[in-house]
Amino acid sequence: MIKFVDYNVKKYIDSILGGISMNLEGILNSYKKCKKYQLESEVSEYIRYIDAEPFYISPSFTQVKTDVKLSTLNPKFVLFSAPGATGKSSLAKYIAYRFNALYWNLANVKIGTNSFAGSILSAVSPEKYSEFIRDLNTGDVLLIIDAFDEAEIVSGRKMLNSFIFDISVNLNKHQLPTVFLLARTETAQYIASFCAENHISIAHYEIGFFDEESAKNFVIKSISEDSTPTKADINCVNSYYDVIKHNITEEESKSFLGYAPVLEAISIHIRNFPNRQKMISELSGQTSCVSIITKIMDDLLVREQTQKVIPAFIKKCQSSHPEFAEWDKVYSPEEQLVRLISLILFNDTSYENYRLPFLPPQLVDDYQELLNSFLPQHPFIRIKAEPSDNKPIFTGPAFRDYSLAKVILNPNFSSLAEMYFEESQSQSYYSSQIFFDCYTAISNNVIHPNHISYVYDSFKAKATAYERPYMECSEITKLDNSSNVIECLTVFDMMAGNKCIPKRNEYATSMIFNENILHFDQLANVFIDAPHITVSIGHSGFDARIYNSSVICKNIEWKTNNIAIESYPPEGCLLVAREEFIGNNIKFDILSDYNLKVFAPNLNTYYRLYHYNYNFEDSSKLDIIKFIHALHCILIEFRTHRKDTLAKTAERIEFVTVGGSKIKRKVLEYLKCCGIIYTDAHLYKINESKMQEKHINFNALSHMDIDQLDFAFRDFCEWINMSSAKE
Repeated sequence: MIKFVDYNVKKYIDSILGGISMNLEGILNSYKKCKKYQLESEVSEYIRYIDAEPFYISPSFTQVKTDVKLSTLNPKFVLFSAPGATGKSSLAKYIAYRFNALYWNLANVKIGTNSFAGSILSAVSPEKYSEFIRDLNTGDVLLIIDAFDEAEIVSGRKMLNSFIFDISVNLNKHQLPTVFLLARTETAQYIASFCAENHISIAHYEIGFFDEESAKNFVIKSISEDSTPTKADINCVNSYYDVIKHNITEEESKSFLGYAPVLEAISIHIRNFPNRQKMISELSGQTSCVSIITKIMDDLLVREQTQKVIPAFIKKCQSSHPEFAEWDKVYSPEEQLVRLISLILFNDTSYENYRLPFLPPQLVDDYQELLNSFLPQHPFIRIKAEPSDNKPIFTGPAFRDYSLAKVILNPNFSSLAEMYFEESQSQSYYSSQIFFDCYTAISNNVIHPNHISYVYDSFKAKATAYERPYMECSEITKLDNSSNVIECLTVFDMMAGNKCIPKRNEYATSMIFNENILHFDQLANVFIDAPHITVSIGHSGFDARIYNSSVICKNIEWKTNNIAIESYPPEGCLLVAREEFIGNNIKFDILSDYNLKVFAPNLNTYYRLYHYNYNFEDSSKLDIIKFIHALHCILIEFRTHRKDTLAKTAERIEFVTVGGSKIKRKVLEYLKCCGIIYTDAHLYKINESKMQEKHINFNALSHMDIDQLDFAFRDFCEWINMSSAKE
């Protein structure tokens, strides 16, 4: 019987023993060409055969090996996971084409109870159903199921569980794994943990990046398209690759030069610049990944303006309008990006989408003709291959996410980018890591509160199968209580499994609040400590999910009627609204309640949560959660200011950060007593080696890791007992 409870994803990640490098041929060597069935037209939007060979260059793969409790013997499924935009759909279509396998795109259909059997019945007819299932068990049929991450958003996890379980039941006589599942890392981790909980054996592979040879082949094949590459093509690609490789770190090189969206951007950059040596020379001065990708994009936009549209406009209109002199202002990079997003959203090239105040009315019609001609041919977009859907789309994730980052940070047009995100939610759009990199670079590491979900979703695209992303948002104590402006330190980082890859560098940013509201559609590994901020959760018409998150804030506003809470070790969930919970008729589904603690003055009106009542404000009952919170409030102040060491003015720490809080006062005295905080003139400074001795680090504080910080808490309790005895 299927278990409709969530398996602990952290437990699954911690079970990973490591990875074995694989190539695609090694994974697929047991398979053969499949029998093809006649498919009914009613499923053609989401189940089909891939008849045309797709463009595909194989990246690296890693087999995700887990402990013996999570068996991979005689697997039923092959699960492919990948960070965002690493070619999952390309791989799915390649396997489908190579073996005559059925390609099932879950992004185009909502799944529900009996979706698997019902869809197969509709696809092959009831008369052929038993034969199809028999062939699926013997390997005469393969099923490639793509876009599980999209299905999770549209259909929810319970339907996902039911769908996977139904397929598993139909594979009761399988001879090899004949169903391939493809999902972004976060969803794949869930699928793997769910299968482990329900004793469904899988083979799990993480799609990696391209090595140098494959990356170059990707670009060479892309720029030469269907023709044989010339020597000049090959030399240019080699030179281009080497220029970038020598201007970024070795660690950056693997993920940047091996990342498919970047290689797509490089391909178009080379294809559109005939003077390739000049292009390479200009790139040689770049020193970071994000500066290189923005350089590529900026060059393409400037080229469209200066070498295409402006000359065409001058040729068309200058002789009849000699009085006009501002030719160089038309079709600016900003204008192009706004018009491109408008074209994709509305299939519209209208001049009205971006009016030019300097353009005289008599030139508008001529300019509109140019827009009609040039905009649909822009290198940032392409027309879908399917005749039934000829709407333009972005050429690839790099072009899309660079464009969205630029436009959403433009206050005059940010609503257009937000509209794109909202429109794309119905199509389960996921931003790649390039959006995060471009956004933080363009904004100088300042995040607008309205954009936090987009930025965090993009950061999560950096995660591999071996780690969990998290976000910490900590309010910086105000010096002037009369000000309505609040600053929060916002940190993005990864939690690695016990036996997994080393921790990477964190990303520290800030958020400036004027309206004091922070919204999330979902909370997954989010840790908020902002006593003057209202946090809203959910979106009308959609179920919301709170997973291993901590929220300490002014108010929590429930924006949907259905909230699922998943509270697993070691973090659990802490939901504290100092003033109130806001929202009526809320249905809470508690899937796991390990260390689930909830506080709000009006909690008695939320009967489903009242069982987890926790008096967060009671300073007389000191426990590890209150200790960690006080510790975090004090130490986060030091994290915002680093020169030679972590430091902050003693007066601020004493009278602003700690103030009249009894718990914070005790914790501060403990930190000073054991040498973690020491005085240097008017400053308090941090001795980081002393922090390590007590097993205290910012990563553990960020996500309230009770297990790791238990050592410091027990030491703190002993210190209190000793201090009391002396008194």
